[in-house]
Amino acid sequence: MKILSISVHPDDETLGCGGTLIKHKNCGDDIFWLILTDASEKLGYSQEFVTKRQKQIKAVSQKYQFSKTYSLSLPTTKLHQVDFSEIITKISSVIQEIQPEVIYTVNRSDIHTDHQVAAKAVMSSTKSFRNHFIKRILMYECISETEISPPCQKIYLYLRFIQI
Repeated sequence: MKILSISVHPDDETLGCGGTLIKHKNCGDDIFWLILTDASEKLGYSQEFVTKRQKQIKAVSQKYQFSKTYSLSLPTTKLHQVDFSEIITKISSVIQEIQPEVIYTVNRSDIHTDHQVAAKAVMSSTKSFRNHFIKRILMYECISETEISPPCQKIYLYLRFIQI
């Protein structure tokens, strides 16, 4: 089975579904990682921070044994300023390449603006009539962000479930 974990920021995958990804890997599934944003010097981050972040991403990717790691390099903390169709196009391109059966993504009720934009873009990128191979889309919580937002109803935790 092909599994895609979508992170808005590197660390979302570990905070949100790290144990689940390890379980998928231990079951022989192919796991992939899509990171939507990237820190850069033009956003005010130091070169030291940017270099350290890239090393951390590489180390995490190796530790999880992702089949492939993708980065869209969109501006972190600025997704609301990026043309929405650009975000959808980039996410869709990765989804079409991988053709995952299961996608894990950030919770749409998250208080972080980047996470809200990303959740909406992921849902726009995973329409069933274009992506018949997707069987489940599951949202995960990033505890540092979701506990300060209003609770969502349980029904919204599973966006789409298709019986095989």
